[in-house]
Amino acid sequence: MTPGTGLTSLLVAGALAAGGAVGSAVSDSPAAARRAAIVVDASLRSGRALVDPRLAAAHADVRLPRTASEASADVRYFAARAYGLVVVAGPMATAAARRVDIPVRRVPGVAAAVAATRPHG
Repeated sequence: MTPGTGLTSLLVAGALAAGGAVGSAVSDSPAAARRAAIVVDASLRSGRALVDPRLAAAHADVRLPRTASEASADVRYFAARAYGLVVVAGPMATAAARRVDIPVRRVPGVAAAVAATRPHG
């Protein structure tokens, strides 16, 4: 590791820690409870696009995990931030939600995940 790389890593770690402190204060607010998140296995995306174009219509923060570890980290992140709705699709995301034991809405695919986050009314 070069001296510049170590300093960069230290700065990034500090920024993440500061962001986490700010984020935890925000997660207790009523606005946090209204936020929605989608965790959908990357294998369910449509076509060759890196991000499924249907997800652009989602009223939610979106994660597309490629591995079971990524799915677990994504679901735990949204749980820790007290999101009001976490929607999961795909076997890895669904299994991650079961292991974390948080209330989630399980759906069969991307279209259903996007529909689950649409505001009602």
